[in-house]
Amino acid sequence: MGLVFKFLGGFLKALKTFIYAWCFFVFMAKLLNAVFGIGVAVVVYVLILLGIQAFYPEVRFDDFCNSTVASAPVSGFEKCFDNMTVGECRSLTDLKKNDEFEKCNNAFMDADKQHNKVFFIIASSLGALVVLVSFFLISWLGMANISAGIACAGIVLIMYAFVRGWVSIDDRIKFGVGIVVAALIIFLAVKVNKMLEKS
Repeated sequence: MGLVFKFLGGFLKALKTFIYAWCFFVFMAKLLNAVFGIGVAVVVYVLILLGIQAFYPEVRFDDFCNSTVASAPVSGFEKCFDNMTVGECRSLTDLKKNDEFEKCNNAFMDADKQHNKVFFIIASSLGALVVLVSFFLISWLGMANISAGIACAGIVLIMYAFVRGWVSIDDRIKFGVGIVVAALIIFLAVKVNKMLEKS
């Protein structure tokens, strides 16, 4: 009888170890799925931003303003009149330098505003497209972690587009795009939830 209890005790101990190992394996598999989903989100988001930057580069300040405009030493004393003091002459040349800097800075700000408008359109469109792709990935291929990562990348890209274009875009356009994006995300979320309930 003692041998039977000893055997049962060893069997139960082995069974307990197996159950713990199985639970740990299941937990690690879910954790690994989550890590892959987050990794996909980060990679897709960065890849899209790099693609936008490669084909539609940002406006650079140096393209509009010579870097020496702001930091150039005072010059132009030759334009001062004979009856001016050194202080008056310095003020005159500083005003000319400030005018030159203000003109190029205004040109840069206008170009940057226009760039942000176009960036808003490009990034929000790509973000919506990425969210749609994520829906088709989960509905056709059943890849939940990859689909979730791609959807997160699209949503973050849309949010970044709003941040970049916040000052440059008219409020009515932002509102319209926001409604379209919200409707798209809500519609796809409802579809995914119904699909997951069936399975």
